[in-house]
Amino acid sequence: MRPHVCSKLLALLTWAVFSANLAFGQNLSIAPKDGTNYLVTASAPSGSFTLQASANLHLWVDIHDVGQSQYTYQFDPGDARFRYFRLLPTPPASADIVILLLGDSMTADISGWGSGFKTFFKPNTTVVNYAQAYTSTKVFMASPEWDKMLLIEPNYVLIQYAFIDSNDPKDGRGTTVAEYEANIRTIIETVRGFNGVPILVTIHSGRYFDSQGHLIALQAWEGYNVIMRRVAADLHTYLIDLNKSSFELLNKLGYDGSEFMRLWPDDLMHLSQPLGSTYVGQLVVKDLPDELGPYLTGLFDPLPKP
Repeated sequence: MRPHVCSKLLALLTWAVFSANLAFGQNLSIAPKDGTNYLVTASAPSGSFTLQASANLHLWVDIHDVGQSQYTYQFDPGDARFRYFRLLPTPPASADIVILLLGDSMTADISGWGSGFKTFFKPNTTVVNYAQAYTSTKVFMASPEWDKMLLIEPNYVLIQYAFIDSNDPKDGRGTTVAEYEANIRTIIETVRGFNGVPILVTIHSGRYFDSQGHLIALQAWEGYNVIMRRVAADLHTYLIDLNKSSFELLNKLGYDGSEFMRLWPDDLMHLSQPLGSTYVGQLVVKDLPDELGPYLTGLFDPLPKP
C-alpha cells in the first residue's frame, strides 16, 4: 500500500476505535504483519459485536461475530475489496428474502455465474435461478417460469439477457433491439408490480484476447448493454455493470491467467464450474444494493486458487 493510502486507512480506523471505545468498550485496531499483509484485531469485553468490512463505505458485509474474545483478521491492503472496517453491536437477524435470477446460459447454474453467486448468501436468503440456456426475454415472457415468478413474488430480481436475444429474430428466440428494450421494460414494471426490486445486469465480457495479449471489447452484445444502461437510467433501476467489472478482471488476469474459466474447449464466454462461476459471481455480489449487505457472507474470504 502506498504510504499516504496506508495513513488514511489508519486514520479512519483510529477514529472508529476512539468513538467505539467511548460508547461500548470495544476495541478495533490495525497493524502491519509483514511486508504484504495487515492484521485487523477486534475485541469486545461483553455483549455481541460484529466485525464488518466494506470496499466503498456502502455495502457492509459481516466478517465475524466478536464477543467475550479477541478476533484477528488478515488482509492484503492491495486488495480493492478491503478499504474500511468497523465493529458494531450485532443487529437483529434480517427477515428472510427471496432473490430470483433471470437470464440465459450466461447466468444459468451449469454454465454461468448463477451457481457461484449463490454461495455468498446466508441461510436466510433463498436464491432461485430461472436462467436457462437458449432463453431470451421473448422466450422467458412466454414460459412457465414467468407465471412462477408472479407466484413466488421474489423480493429482488436480477435480470441479465443479451446472449440469445442477439440471435436472428426469425429463429423464434432472438429479438430486435426495439423488442429487447420493450421486454426489459415490461419485466421491470412487472417486478415492481408485486413490490419486488428489479436489478439489471449487463452481460459479462468474453475471454477474447488479441495477439499482444490485450482483451478485446466485443461489439456483438454491446448494443444490448447500452440498452440496459439506458433503461436503468430512464426507469431509475439499479444496474450492475458486469460487462465493465469482468473486463477489468480479465485484463488483470490475462489470457493464461483466466484459462481456468473455460468451460468447453472452443468456448470463450461460458464459465467453468465452480471456479469461473465463483469469480464472476463475486463481481455481481460486490455490486449489489447496499441493503443486501446483511444477507451476505464470505465475500471477503480468499477465492479458491485456479
